[in-house]
Amino acid sequence: MIKQISHLGMAVNNLEEAREFYRSVFGLESSEPIIGGDGDIKVSMVEVGGVLIELLQPIGSEGVMAKFLEKRGEGFHHICYEVDDIDTEIASLKASGVEVIGEPNLGAEGMSVFLHPRGTHGVLVELVEKKE
Repeated sequence: MIKQISHLGMAVNNLEEAREFYRSVFGLESSEPIIGGDGDIKVSMVEVGGVLIELLQPIGSEGVMAKFLEKRGEGFHHICYEVDDIDTEIASLKASGVEVIGEPNLGAEGMSVFLHPRGTHGVLVELVEKKE
């Protein structure tokens, strides 16, 4: 069962410029960058009213985020919902015919998996079971 929105993923070309924009224009601080994905993404979180904006910059020219930016440019990438039990959610979604992309992997906030936009009305959806 979905508990709440965890974060909104935003693809950016330059993480430091994006962090500075959120700080100087909106007065919002961001977390120190970490390396995510398979080592091909730099990530920083900006909190806004209890919801996080995940700023995502590709490292190098390969990988999902680099390909996304090349094809679509900067902007909204995905929405992430927090769930209690990711394995139960995956089983339920698959039984409903929703296409799950791959297997759960450890991400910035916990175990996560993506749902293909074909089955979610055109939006890439991530589910996360947060770390305790």
